[in-house]
Amino acid sequence: MKYVTPLSDAEIETLHQMQAHYPSRRARMRAHRLLLSHQHYAIPHIARLSQVDQRRVSAWIDRWQTWGLVGLYDRPWSGRPAIFNAEEQQKVYAYLEDSPKDVKKVVEAMEQETRKRVSTKTIKRLMKKSPSWKRIKQAPAQSPDPQKYSRRPERITHLQARESQGAGDLWYFDGAGFCFEPSLPDAWQPIGAARKIPTASHSRRLNGLGFLKRNNDL
Repeated sequence: MKYVTPLSDAEIETLHQMQAHYPSRRARMRAHRLLLSHQHYAIPHIARLSQVDQRRVSAWIDRWQTWGLVGLYDRPWSGRPAIFNAEEQQKVYAYLEDSPKDVKKVVEAMEQETRKRVSTKTIKRLMKKSPSWKRIKQAPAQSPDPQKYSRRPERITHLQARESQGAGDLWYFDGAGFCFEPSLPDAWQPIGAARKIPTASHSRRLNGLGFLKRNNDL
């Protein structure tokens, strides 16, 4: 049977002082359990008393044997252990790609696959490491012709020169649409990228047109 190495009178007094006065409850408990081991209480008995696994009690003895009093102190922790491992976190990102606007669906999918039930807040904390919650952007249904697009700056420069020569007035034109129902929802999106939805061409909306000259005349 494994017991702590017989303690000296000074070590016994130190452990008694630690048990009585040390701020950490867990460290006080470890000091008391070492004293019990010194009195030849068996590891199974100490484990039942402490409500821990027998291997934990054995580890306390080993730490005392190796590091002395320092081995009984609480070790620094970097935080609560992660609920999902690295592979499961990648699955969260994959499910989020399928349901970027509904975190509850991600929670349900992960529970079915991993048998781990978490809250939507847990998923959102995980998402802060990669995606961000922001507005989806609208994009044209078709991209402009690159050849035509590249000729526009040259065409505008020519028209501005004609206006400066008095050949006519140059007006700039643009339009905007307004609707009473939001058409651009928020969603989780990868950092550095943006989700886009096609611009609706037949929705009920109020369209406004504007004409503006370079001197800000409307």
